[in-house]
Amino acid sequence: MTFPRKSADSPLYADTITAMSDVATLVKEAREDAGLSMRALAERSDVSFTTISRIENKQIDPTFATVQKLFAALGQTLHLSRRRAKPVPHLADLADAWSADVAGHEQPDWTRLRAFADYLFRHPEDAQASILSAPAPSGSPLLDNLIAGVAEMIADDDGLRRPAWVKRVPALRAPWEGMGTARMRAVARATTPPQLASRNVFVSAETIWRKRDHADAE
Repeated sequence: MTFPRKSADSPLYADTITAMSDVATLVKEAREDAGLSMRALAERSDVSFTTISRIENKQIDPTFATVQKLFAALGQTLHLSRRRAKPVPHLADLADAWSADVAGHEQPDWTRLRAFADYLFRHPEDAQASILSAPAPSGSPLLDNLIAGVAEMIADDDGLRRPAWVKRVPALRAPWEGMGTARMRAVARATTPPQLASRNVFVSAETIWRKRDHADAE
């Protein structure tokens, strides 16, 4: 499904979803963008408050006609297209990509993070679908901020709306930087993406995104 949506920055842009469960997030964000409560949207769309609540809480998969009525009430147009589904890795699946060393220090699983980045390098068309779902709390504030920062970077680089869930991840209280010499840490700070730096996470971009040239995408 593709939802062309109005924006203050651009007259029209498209949100594409690959699973009906994604509808919950898009309906909620569209409603909040319009400044409407669920009851106000219910009155405007002739869809019951209970149904809207269950949609937004992912308790039901709504019919196409129901979603169409909701978006029409929000002044947006809904289009349906069919295509063969393919498995898309989700950033939310990395919520367990960490461990603690013997001293109790959090250690992200950089291999899994790089594998995710490698996939998106080969399939940039899946960027939005891959970051839409909110991850469960990982138990590691460091990993929570890494995942949120990566989602922000992907959205910013692709000109997409940042997923709403990243706002619910508070930045680390104290700066975190990887192990290494003072010079290595200085280089990492200098090459940290701003989305991670704003979260007090200092790690070189190449720790996750491999250095490539255009031919690597072929």
